[in-house]
Amino acid sequence: MKKVISFAIPVYNEEDNILDVYNDVCKVMDEMCPNYQYEFIFTDNRSEDGSVQILSELGGMDPRVKVLSFSKNYGYQKSIITGYSYASGEAIIQLDCDLQDPPSMVPIFIKKWEEGNDVVYGIRGKRDEGFFIRNIRKGYYRFISKVSSD
Repeated sequence: MKKVISFAIPVYNEEDNILDVYNDVCKVMDEMCPNYQYEFIFTDNRSEDGSVQILSELGGMDPRVKVLSFSKNYGYQKSIITGYSYASGEAIIQLDCDLQDPPSMVPIFIKKWEEGNDVVYGIRGKRDEGFFIRNIRKGYYRFISKVSSD
């Protein structure tokens, strides 16, 4: 039996991105990771655009799609935690719906997980942001590196 990979995807006003992330993940998984089954857990954080309608239609077309709609906006972190709690896969990959996290990295993450790593995360090489935010991020990743094992 194939292992299941769960994709936890928080959503807030992402009507222009939902189908793109869905299609990109499907393409990567079908072409590059055919030995795995996969599911989507979309957590809608009370979007004010057409996101809920698109998610509802997608869930009706594809049984791998779970849609959780919040009664109010609980925030990004709550969306992630909720997605994790409803995932049924052996591994969970969290992606942002706006494709800031490229699905093309998924095979690399799965490979690292299959090598025995409990947690795999990516670090973006370059961002267009100010001095303050850039240094906060660097400090965060230095901290993660110190408390993590290789």
